Amino acid sequence: MKESSMFKSLILPVLSLLMVLVVVAIWLSQRVAVVDQVQRQQQQLQAELTVLNQKITQTTQDEQWIAQYLVEYRRLQRTGFVGNDQRLAWNQILIEESAKLGLKDASFDIEPQKPHQPDAMVGTLTLMDTAVQFSASVPHEGVFAQLLDDLRKREPGIFTVRECALSHVAGLQPLQVQCEFVWHTLEPGAAV
Repeated sequence: MKESSMFKSLILPVLSLLMVLVVVAIWLSQRVAVVDQVQRQQQQLQAELTVLNQKITQTTQDEQWIAQYLVEYRRLQRTGFVGNDQRLAWNQILIEESAKLGLKDASFDIEPQKPHQPDAMVGTLTLMDTAVQFSASVPHEGVFAQLLDDLRKREPGIFTVRECALSHVAGLQPLQVQCEFVWHTLEPGAAV
């Protein structure tokens, strides 16, 4: 009977101890879960902070790049290289320069604008080409060279000479010039 009474007297404290251990175990598991969740949130916030720091660094670099190249970009806009093609200005310049040099029978055809081949993108700008077929009678080769030099000085954009042919008609003066040159522009959002 002593054992039974001792057993009865120990049952309550043992059950109480077990209940406390269960409560502690539940509390510890919840605590571990909370700590894990806080650590995951901290890692996520750290990753977001890293991304933000990278964006800040990139923005700073972009601002430095813009400050460094903005003056040159604006100059290229003023000269007609950056922006829409300047075919009316080119038309007027060709007329004026041909008249100034006294070119006889000067004629030209400004073709529709096309994307440069191979495709060339500069950021969001697309390199576009506008071909010009030019013909005239010139007294000698130097006059045509002067025309090209004068066109470059007028800065009607950037152009390249693709092909030129100088020929004499029946061996007499003046020379006949058949030339193709291309005006280049960088256009925002041009479809390629």
